[in-house]
Amino acid sequence: MKKKLLYAVALIVVGLGGCKKDFLETKPYDADDAAAAFSTPEKVAAAMNGLYDIMTRSGFTNHVLLTTEVKGRDMFVVSTGNYGRFVNEYRFLQSPTVGYGFQFWRDGFALLNNSNRAIVNLPDAPISAALKTQNIAEARAIRAWTYHQLIRLFAQPYTVDSNSVGLPKIEVPLSPNDVVPQRAAVKEIYAFMLSDLQYAKANLTRTGDVYKFTKEAIDGMLARVYLDMGNWSKAAEHAKLARARNPLAAASTLLDGFVDPTSEWIFGLDYRSDDNTGYLQLASFLEPYDIGYSTFRATPSYYALFADNDIRKKQFYVNLDPVNYNPGDALQRDTPLIRKNGYLMNKFYFRDAWDLDMPLMRSAEMYLIEAEAEAEMNHDDPAQAALFEVQKRAITGAVKSTNTGAALKNEISVERRKELQGEGFAFFDIIRRKETLTRVSPEHWSPITLAPGDYRNILPIPQQEREASGMQQNAGYPL
Repeated sequence: MKKKLLYAVALIVVGLGGCKKDFLETKPYDADDAAAAFSTPEKVAAAMNGLYDIMTRSGFTNHVLLTTEVKGRDMFVVSTGNYGRFVNEYRFLQSPTVGYGFQFWRDGFALLNNSNRAIVNLPDAPISAALKTQNIAEARAIRAWTYHQLIRLFAQPYTVDSNSVGLPKIEVPLSPNDVVPQRAAVKEIYAFMLSDLQYAKANLTRTGDVYKFTKEAIDGMLARVYLDMGNWSKAAEHAKLARARNPLAAASTLLDGFVDPTSEWIFGLDYRSDDNTGYLQLASFLEPYDIGYSTFRATPSYYALFADNDIRKKQFYVNLDPVNYNPGDALQRDTPLIRKNGYLMNKFYFRDAWDLDMPLMRSAEMYLIEAEAEAEMNHDDPAQAALFEVQKRAITGAVKSTNTGAALKNEISVERRKELQGEGFAFFDIIRRKETLTRVSPEHWSPITLAPGDYRNILPIPQQEREASGMQQNAGYPL
């Protein structure tokens, strides 16, 4: 009997890394030996570490972030020099058999299945009751984080149609003979994520660990989910809590390459020189020196958003002597450069030692969530104040905004584009806010206009899944 694909993807954790070494001490497991994987305290710790290991895979987190950046309006990918990576995504040529959709689906559901195995098996593990509760809370936070990646990739935004078809809601590990659940509505998946995150918030006590879920990271996830839903008061509430222990770092850190945690990192991925994803790291595609793939470019109109007194403009400055370039030396920045009709970017440093941590959540984002949510509630003063915290850090002589209404909302939106470039928000921000994506030539070599709700705004269900389980395809894609 053919195994259902959502069960099968959970069995491939061992093989996802390619040439990558195991990231942490992990023990991949399938349904037959899941109980054994939780049979000692040491195995429990290894199994929990294994969940984070899946998150670090290049084919999931790194590629999801890069995909949402290249689908936006501010970047493009050059068509040569990187084996065609992200060209189909940039051109919106994804199909059930073309593009990164299958690897997102495969890796995402591998993480969901392994999270479910932890949740089901931890109650019988030989560890203290308190540690069981902590680990279950952590596994549920990871499950919610994973669903948040997948729902935004494969389903229309909550604000576009919360009743539209979403994803299968899977609460327990799938066995080979289990029937794969049909896709639940978007609003059901969001309710499921909220349930997991609220449980995690109530039960997880860890703070301060950048590389694992903490109370702050859970509040940050709640802020993101409520922002997606347009629940402005809850988004603002949790954004404030998420940033409370993580003050913004000095302006100079914005030129340090985003490779080491600062005070404002709330959650991130840990890569070492002996444990990384090599040339498939996010920074490899964004760096300007051809050390990695160096194939993403910023558009001239995006570069023009930055004033001369904005330190973030120097994230485009490139040393004219790359032979002597030291990635850790911000003083070696000289001038912006255009190559292949776009600006080279220098926000993320990349070096072939590959020991580059990667931020997944920062307090700057939380301030901007707070600002957007307050503006949507017509609370001009707190919206301006939250926005100003980000602006005054980056812009010499910044003056607190006096904009209100639509002008203030637009100013906040532009600030998100400037502050969060390369961090995986570009396209998701456009579609959740029901904006039209407009790219024009010659700035973009693949011009396009996509209205809110366009079927191309989301990925098709991979053909392998449809053949295995008969899962409903997204409207507009071939059956």
